[in-house]
Amino acid sequence: MRDRFFFPLAATVAGVFVLMALQPWADRPPTGPVSAGGRNAEDITVTGKELYRFVPGNYDGIAIVTPPEGGEPVLRITRLANEEYQEPRSGPHIVLDADIENAFETRPVEVEIVARAAGDFAAQEFQANYFARHEGESGWQTFVLTPQWETHRFRFNVPKIGDSAGYDYVGIRPELSDKRRTMELKSLRIHAVGPKKTD
Repeated sequence: MRDRFFFPLAATVAGVFVLMALQPWADRPPTGPVSAGGRNAEDITVTGKELYRFVPGNYDGIAIVTPPEGGEPVLRITRLANEEYQEPRSGPHIVLDADIENAFETRPVEVEIVARAAGDFAAQEFQANYFARHEGESGWQTFVLTPQWETHRFRFNVPKIGDSAGYDYVGIRPELSDKRRTMELKSLRIHAVGPKKTD
């Protein structure tokens, strides 16, 4: 094959391989910390494909599933009996990016979790924890689950950011028992319910 045909053909084939590897038109779910991204940083809802932003922590206990009744995907959380931890980052959690952390600093916020019991070993209760740092966290708040979607709420006064760098987190976990326990989460909303402290 002559050079004038070979090199353009080789470049075309290489370009096709690069496009196939990059998959620029593929449907990629979002990952990483939750950011306002043009939304109101004082009122953030994570639902649908944004649930892919949840991090499993030290245990592989999360999955995005389509509910039997159809609709938007939901987050299924499974916890085994030996998965004991107090630090929210050790289990399933969502990371709040710096813009949201700054918007919530020194303000009272409300966390709304739409969840239900699910699976063969459905959890009867779950816990949630807003974690800014060890000296500034809500602690694990406990809620009762039912097979129907229900909204569960708690309030927390977010502390001042301080000198230490890091993100805020919201951890969610099913109750602990002698078996595995499963729950599903449809949405997580965090919104400010009061002004920032000025002192």
